[in-house]
Amino acid sequence: MFPAAPAFALALAGCAALPEPAMSPADSLAAAETEFAAHSLREGMRAAFMSHFAEDGVTVRDGWIVSNTYLATRPNPPIVLDWRPVHVEVAGSGDFGLSTGPSKITSTAKPDAPPSYGQFVSIWKREPGRPWRVAVDLGISHPGAALWDAPLRATTRSGSANAGPIESAENDFVREARERGLVSAYSRHAATDLRLYLPGATPALDRTQALARALPDARGWAWVTERSDVARSGDFGYTRGRYASAATPDKPLGYFLRVWRYEAPAWRIVLDVVNPAPAK
Repeated sequence: MFPAAPAFALALAGCAALPEPAMSPADSLAAAETEFAAHSLREGMRAAFMSHFAEDGVTVRDGWIVSNTYLATRPNPPIVLDWRPVHVEVAGSGDFGLSTGPSKITSTAKPDAPPSYGQFVSIWKREPGRPWRVAVDLGISHPGAALWDAPLRATTRSGSANAGPIESAENDFVREARERGLVSAYSRHAATDLRLYLPGATPALDRTQALARALPDARGWAWVTERSDVARSGDFGYTRGRYASAATPDKPLGYFLRVWRYEAPAWRIVLDVVNPAPAK
C-alpha cells in the first residue's frame, strides 16, 4: 500500500536532505590510493607520482631519495604502472596510514612482453584539511599476480596510545636479529597479522607464514635507521633505513621499511618490506 502523495513527497524530501555519511579515515586513504593508481593509468607514472607524493616524500633508487626531485628532470618511463590497495590501516588520529597491495608493470616499448608483478607499500600522511600525500614508498617484485583479486580491508585504529619511543622498539628488534636471527626477532616483535615482503617471494600474510619462510641470516648485519615517524595519536608509525654486512657497513645490501602498531604494552611490527640494493 502506497502512502498518500503529500506524505510520500515529504518523505522523499527528507531523504534528499540527509547528508552523505562521512568517509572513515581508512576509506578516504583507500580512495586516495585508488585515485593515485587511476592517475598513473591516465597520465603516466611520473605525473601521478609528482601529484600524489609529498614534497619530501621518499622512495628507493639505489638509496632513499626524494621522489619529486628525482622525477622532476626525467621523462615518464616507458611503462604502464598499475596497482590497487588491498590492506589499508590508519592511525586513530586519522593523519597517518599504511596502504599496500599488488602492482603490475607493462612495458610500452615491448608491449608483447609479459607483465611483471609485485607488491607496493606506501606510508601516507595528511595535515588537517589537506589531502593525503605519500611520505614513503617501497616495494618488491615477485613472479605471478599475487593478491590481485584480494578484497580490500580498510581499518581505522581507535583512540590513542602512551607508547614509548618507536626507536627503542626498532633497536630492540635489530639487536635480536643481529644476535639470534630473524626468526627470534619476529617471534618477539611481530604482530600476529604481520605482513612480510621479501624480494622474489609472494607475501607472507601473518606471523606464522612469515616464520615458516626461508628468512635471510641477519646475524651480524649492521642496520641503520635513517628516519622514523609516529602518528599524532601515538599508535602507528614506521622506521626506514638500510642494512649492510657488519664487515662493510658503508656498502648497503638493501633498504627496509618497517611499519609498527602499538599493542599495549609494546610496539609490534605489522609490515616489513626489504628491497635489495642493485648489484655493483
